[in-house]
Amino acid sequence: MQRLLSFVLLLLVTLSCVNNPQVTEKALMTFKASGESAVGTRTYLDGVTVLWSAGDKISVFSPSCSSGEEYSISSGDEGKSEASFSGPSVEGAPWYALYPADAAASCNESVLTMALPGVQHFSDGCFGPGENPMVAVSTDGKTLNFKNLCGIFCLKLKGSGNVKSITLKSAAEEALWGTASVAMNYEGYPVISMTQTPDEAHRTVSLDCGEGVALGEDPVQFCFVLPAACLGAGFEVNIVDDSGNSLVKSSTTAINIERSMIKRMAELDCNFSGSALLTMSEFGVYDLSGTAPEAVRVFTANDQLALRSGNPMTFRIQSLPDANALIIKFPDNMVEGNGYDLTVTSVGNTGVADATVNAVLLKKEAGKCWLEDSTNKVGYIIASEL
Repeated sequence: MQRLLSFVLLLLVTLSCVNNPQVTEKALMTFKASGESAVGTRTYLDGVTVLWSAGDKISVFSPSCSSGEEYSISSGDEGKSEASFSGPSVEGAPWYALYPADAAASCNESVLTMALPGVQHFSDGCFGPGENPMVAVSTDGKTLNFKNLCGIFCLKLKGSGNVKSITLKSAAEEALWGTASVAMNYEGYPVISMTQTPDEAHRTVSLDCGEGVALGEDPVQFCFVLPAACLGAGFEVNIVDDSGNSLVKSSTTAINIERSMIKRMAELDCNFSGSALLTMSEFGVYDLSGTAPEAVRVFTANDQLALRSGNPMTFRIQSLPDANALIIKFPDNMVEGNGYDLTVTSVGNTGVADATVNAVLLKKEAGKCWLEDSTNKVGYIIASEL
């Protein structure tokens, strides 16, 4: 009899589990999410209004759920400034949220640990979808007001060619991507702390421009998402076109990247290595206004070369038989892609007028420098060492 009762009780428990699927299924939870709109943030822009995108996901944590759960945007909320996100119920208040969702992120004792990507993607006039991280705190289990963690660094490029990629390197010992943490018990606004070791790799972040972004007379914006308070010692950018040519530009000016703000740089002219001046090899000055470079005053068999070090350096082409000399003064340690002031002086008749010009260093190789003054259509080939 006791065996029969035990069998009946086991059968009843089994039937109860079969007929009550709620026992094994986790309940859903929904948050209404919004964010800052003072800058182009999050996914894509509509003027200054921030709009959610299709496929957006967030991670939701709580003191009892350190690994978090993934929540997805509700169908029909794409393109709205406020959207609903639903996912498995997370027990316990307060609730902490991270955008975009990150399965590797965690939250312990109100400190959220996450990672910033080392490769970002070009988006016209903005940054790539899902590449600007945000966090939010909810005490009611219903609403999430997201705050930006990073700022936007924007290069404005014009010229010719197709930009394939851009790498940005900090001049300071600081990480631009990798592991980071945020104290979620913040008051007002969150502060991101980069915990990543600032080695050579993590001081440089890349922007992938896909098949290439065409440059023209109107500047194109290339945006990087960067942790706040970086680039205080300046930066260096390496711009690569779809033919593998590159330009390097740098600045020692302190740049203040602020949370939720866009820092736009002055327009830069991109003249890749397609310049006709690079087909010339003799030292001297060239007229670039025609279909091919024409020599104005170049080194000949009658000439002597001289170079005096210093800052500025002084390069001289002189001819004793012809009683003339061309003297060009230029800064020491010039970097490819950057513009520099050159002081040009003639002694006797060289065919070159005295002037101070600004020219871009196109190439520096084996002590020889090719510089182009695109405004006046003049090229210079000088020596940085002899």
